[in-house]
Amino acid sequence: GLPGATSAGVEAYEEQRITSQVMGYMPAAPALTQEPAPADLHNLPDRGRCDDFLRPGRSAELLHALPSIFKNDPPVNCGARSELVGLSCAYRERYATEVFSPAAVSRHLQLARGFWQPTPQDNVANLVIPPGARLIVVGDVHGQLEDVLWIFFKYGPPSASNQYLFNGDIVDRGGHSLEILLLLLAIKRDDPASVHLQRGNHEDVQCGIHFGFRAELQSKFGFAAGGTVWNLCCNVVFPLLPIVSSVLGPLTGGRRFCVLHGGIPVDCPGQTRPVSVKDDLGRLNRLVTTVQATSDLSSHILFNLLWADPAEASEGKRAGNHGRGNRFVEKDTAAFCEANEIAFIVRSHEVPRSLRGAVAMHGGKCFTVFSASNYMGSTGNRGGVFMAEVGKGLQLKEHSAPPFHALADIYASNNLYTANLEERLQEAEQMEKQSFAQPEGEAAAGASPRSPSGPAPMGGSLRSNAEAQLQQFVMERICEQKDQLFIEFRGLDYEMSGLLPRAQWAEVMHKNLSPLCPEVLTPPVLDRLAVLWGLGDPVGYVRFLHRFQIRGPDEDGSAPDLMREVSKLRRKLLDAPAQSLEQLLDPNGDRSVSRTEFVNFLPQFNIDVPLPHAGALYEQMSSFVQQDPLTVDSAVLCLAIMSRAPPPVNRWSPIAEKIGSEIARAGKSYAYAFRFWDTDRDGYLSLEELQQGLRQLPATQNIDSASIVNFMSYIEGMGVSNRRVSMFEFVRAVAPRSLAMELHQTMLKEILKRVWICRPALQTLLAQADPRATSRVSVDDFRECLGMINSELEQRGRPLLSDIQVTAICEIASRGSRSVQYDRFIRGLHVVDVELAG
Repeated sequence: GLPGATSAGVEAYEEQRITSQVMGYMPAAPALTQEPAPADLHNLPDRGRCDDFLRPGRSAELLHALPSIFKNDPPVNCGARSELVGLSCAYRERYATEVFSPAAVSRHLQLARGFWQPTPQDNVANLVIPPGARLIVVGDVHGQLEDVLWIFFKYGPPSASNQYLFNGDIVDRGGHSLEILLLLLAIKRDDPASVHLQRGNHEDVQCGIHFGFRAELQSKFGFAAGGTVWNLCCNVVFPLLPIVSSVLGPLTGGRRFCVLHGGIPVDCPGQTRPVSVKDDLGRLNRLVTTVQATSDLSSHILFNLLWADPAEASEGKRAGNHGRGNRFVEKDTAAFCEANEIAFIVRSHEVPRSLRGAVAMHGGKCFTVFSASNYMGSTGNRGGVFMAEVGKGLQLKEHSAPPFHALADIYASNNLYTANLEERLQEAEQMEKQSFAQPEGEAAAGASPRSPSGPAPMGGSLRSNAEAQLQQFVMERICEQKDQLFIEFRGLDYEMSGLLPRAQWAEVMHKNLSPLCPEVLTPPVLDRLAVLWGLGDPVGYVRFLHRFQIRGPDEDGSAPDLMREVSKLRRKLLDAPAQSLEQLLDPNGDRSVSRTEFVNFLPQFNIDVPLPHAGALYEQMSSFVQQDPLTVDSAVLCLAIMSRAPPPVNRWSPIAEKIGSEIARAGKSYAYAFRFWDTDRDGYLSLEELQQGLRQLPATQNIDSASIVNFMSYIEGMGVSNRRVSMFEFVRAVAPRSLAMELHQTMLKEILKRVWICRPALQTLLAQADPRATSRVSVDDFRECLGMINSELEQRGRPLLSDIQVTAICEIASRGSRSVQYDRFIRGLHVVDVELAG
C-alpha cells in the first residue's frame, strides 16, 4: 500500500518548490500588503450573527460555541484535493452574516497591538511556569480547528495553571485558520497568562498567498473585505508574534528549554558561532516576510529559524538557504544548547516520518511536535502535544481529533471549565481507542521524552485520500517534465512506434521524476500508478504524455482535449477530396492559411477548441514548420500527422518512409506530390494513379502490381478503406515518422504550462501590484507581470512565452473583461487526466 508519509513528503516538496521559486524571483523583500486605511475599516460590513462572542469576557462562551457553529462542516481534505486548500468551511459567502462579520473580526485582530510590541525586545518570550502549573506546547495546527477544540477538551481549557504555547503554523491548509486566531486572541485578552502564541513559517504574507489562508478569507468575506482582513493579519498580527520562547520551570535544576518553530540557524553566510538567543535572536527585525531573497546574516537567521529541518548525520546537510533552509545535525543542536545554556529544543514544522505526534532526535536534544491529526485529510498521522509540568519534566501526549459533528455533541454535554479533568481525559482516551490501534505514547516523568514507536494506523478512506493526493502530485510533475520525458522515451523507441516496454517506461519515469521528491516517487509507487492508470505493456508513451493536461479555472475534466479535438478533425477530413479541403483552409485562394482562416476553419467541423487555444495551436504549427503564415501544404501536413499516437508500424512503413524522403529530396511537399499524381483532378488517388506515381520514384520504380495493391491497403489503413486515397491519408502515410514525433513534442508545450510552472512567482508579482489585496489587477498589469516572468525565464535559459501566448493567457485569465481576478485564475490552474474525463 501507499504510506501515509507520502502526504507529508508531498507537502514538504510543495513548500520547498514555492519558497525556492519566490525567493529566487524576488530581488528583495517586496511590500506585498499595506495596512488598511481607517476608511477601509470603517466601511466593513458589520452584524454577524455570532459577533457578540468576540466581546471582552466571552472567550469561554466562544470556545463552547465554535463546535456547534461549525457542526455541519466537512473534514479537511486539501491533501487529496488541492483546490480545497483553505476552503473546508461550509459557510462560504454566508459566513459574514451567519458567523462573524469582517468589521468584528477586524476589531478583534487589532488586539495583537496590545499583546506584543514591534520592537526586538519582544522577539523572545521568556516564560516562567510557576509551581502547580503546566505548559502544553502545541505544534502546527494549520487551520484544523477540530484539533484545537479536541486538545482543549482533552487536556483542559487554557488558564494560568494550564497554559498553552502555540508554536506557529496556526494558519493555512485547513479552512478554519481565522477561527483559531480569533479564539486564541480572545482567550489571551481575557486571561493573558493562559495562552502564548509565536510565529511559524506560515504566519507570513507569502505563505498565506500560496497555501490557503488568503483563499479562506476571500471565501468568507469576498475579495474586498477579505483583502482588508488579510492585510490586517499580515501587517498587525503576524509581524508582532514572538519568534522564540525560553521556558523555565518544568525542568529540575533551574534548566531552561527553548521552543522555536523551524530549526537552529546554521551555515549562514558570515556566521562564525552558534546563534545566541539573547544577542542574535533578541535583536533581529522580525517585522518582515521571511520568504524573501536573503541578503544578510539577520535575514538568513530569521529564515532558518522558521524554516529549517533537522537531519541525522547520515543524511548530510543540504546546501543553500532556499526551500526549507539549511539542515542542522546533532553537533549543531548540541552546540546551540551549550552556547545558550538550555537542555533541549522543541520545534514543530513537519509531520514526523513515523506519523506519530512527536519524534526525538539528536540524542534527546531536539524534539519535533506536530498537532494537526490526519493532516490535510490524507496523512493519517496522530497529533501530539508536549506537556511540560513543574516537577515532571516533558511528557508526550497524542490525540486523534473527531469531526465537527461529534465535537458539537461532546461540547454540548460537557462544560470544559467545570468538568473534572481526569474524567474528561479518560473519556477522550476511550473515544480515541476507536481510532488508535496502539496505546498512547507517553514519556517517563522527568527529563527527556522518548520517541513513540510504531506507525499510526491508516484506514481505507485515509488510504484513498493519500492515493488521490499521490496521483495528483505525479500528474503535475509529469506535466512539468513532459519535454524531457518525451526526449528520453523517444531515444529508446528505435522504430519510432510510440511504444515502449513498460519496464523501460518505468525506468525513464523513475530517472526523471524521482530526483524531484525521492521519498515519494519510488519504483513501487510508479508500478502502482501504472496499474491505476490502466497502462498496458508496451506503453503508448505519446498518448500517455498527452493524457495529463493543464487546465484553466473554467475548464473542468470534461473541457475539450486539444489533441483529441484535432484527432477528431483529422478523422473527419481523412476522406475529404483535396480541392474541398484546400478551399476550406484557404477560402481566399492565396495558397496560405492565416491565423484567422485557421481559427474560422475549426468550427465548421464542430471542433470544440476555445479561440485562445486555437490561436496557440496555430502558433505551434507555425513554429514547427517555421512559416507564418502557413502554406496550405504545411497546414495539411500538420493536421494529417497530428494525433495522440503515431501511425502503426508494419512492413510497409519503411517503404512509405522512403517515398516521403524522395519527395522531400526533390524539394516538393507531400501535398504537392499528391496533386501531381492526381491526374484526373478528382481529389483522390486511384490504384492506377498511385501505381504511376510510385513508378516515377527510384525507390519504387520496380514495384509489382500486387505490392502496389498491398501498399494502397496500408495507406487506407490510415483512414477509410474505399479503394481510393485521400490527400490526408497519403500525407499521413508518407510523412517521416520522425516528423510526426517532432510535432508531438511541439504539441506537448501547452499554452498554460509556463504559467503553471511559474505560478508562485507570478502570484507574488501580482500581489505586489495589488497592495490593497483586492485580488484584481488590470489586464495591462497582468501582462506586465507575465513579461517579468519572461525576463526571469530568459535568465534561466527556459523557453519564453511568445507575444501570442501572452495574449492568449491574458484572454483566458480576464475572460474578456478589462481586469483579471488573479487569485481565482492562478488557484484555478489544475492538472487533469483527460483519459478519465472521457
